[in-house]
Amino acid sequence: MRLPLFPRILCLLGLLCLFAGAASAQNIIEGRADSISLRAFGTESVRLFQASEQRRVRLSALSTVSAIEAVARGEAEIALTARGPHALKVDETSLDFYAVAWEALALVTHPGNPTPSLSLRQIRDIYLGKITRWDQVGGPPRPINLYAVAGPLDGAEYGLRRALFGAGHRPVAATRWYLNTEQLEAAIAIDPNALGVSALSNVYANKKLRMIRVEGVAAQLETIRSGEYLLTTPLYFVHRGDLIPSEVAMRYVRFLEAPATEAWLKKRQLLPIREARLLNQTFAVRERRLLELLKKEPAPAAGDAVTAPLPEATPAAVAPQAPGAGA
Repeated sequence: MRLPLFPRILCLLGLLCLFAGAASAQNIIEGRADSISLRAFGTESVRLFQASEQRRVRLSALSTVSAIEAVARGEAEIALTARGPHALKVDETSLDFYAVAWEALALVTHPGNPTPSLSLRQIRDIYLGKITRWDQVGGPPRPINLYAVAGPLDGAEYGLRRALFGAGHRPVAATRWYLNTEQLEAAIAIDPNALGVSALSNVYANKKLRMIRVEGVAAQLETIRSGEYLLTTPLYFVHRGDLIPSEVAMRYVRFLEAPATEAWLKKRQLLPIREARLLNQTFAVRERRLLELLKKEPAPAAGDAVTAPLPEATPAAVAPQAPGAGA
């Protein structure tokens, strides 16, 4: 027996809505991002991706740890983060971290602070609490107010502590703590005694902050590429290694690798991973050499600039994977 016309129309409309909803869901992926990655490339890359691909990526801002945990628990398909996996967190070992670009870790202070440069040893001793005043490092006779992000294993903090101490989770002597780097930057902008770490891509255009040179070298794209700037870290695309990425996720990865996207990344002072062959190959070696330098070498004399150029590439060096490799 045939249904009356009106119920049949309602049934057809219901099926159409069901199919449309399923198709729409296939064109959307859930993602998470920490503050640095979201501002570095997440927000703008998603906007451009959606305009060109007619697919959607919904990025929610979280701490670095929470963004990674969301992927591990299956609450999000992807995450964008400013650090790689932490060896002591078991839930991160099942995830794939694909490096998108190299970022400079920028030491920032108030524009009214004239301190021109800090050595790696001085930065380490500030974070250890051994140096507590700006006039101990060639600055004005004022105390150093050391700012940090409170969340454990935050991206920028993790990268800096790994470079200085060989362990990204090491406690430091900060006295003022913030939820994320965006809040940290806002606080430093009103405190002439402040010092903290953020990311070059997040602060290079911020006139309310001043970046301090490291070993006499300014953080900028070309000094990242050459290896002269010593505090660098990759930014990552993260997903679960035990799951096949969705079609939208793979399209987004390919979009991040596209020449037009890489050109835009460079305008943000980010070095695309595929353009950093030497840095990719030698980063692990350089990390070890910098730690040896901090342990053994005396502090440089006042005014001296000490740089550690990139060593020659060796087969033993481990390079970060580029997005899409092995996915």
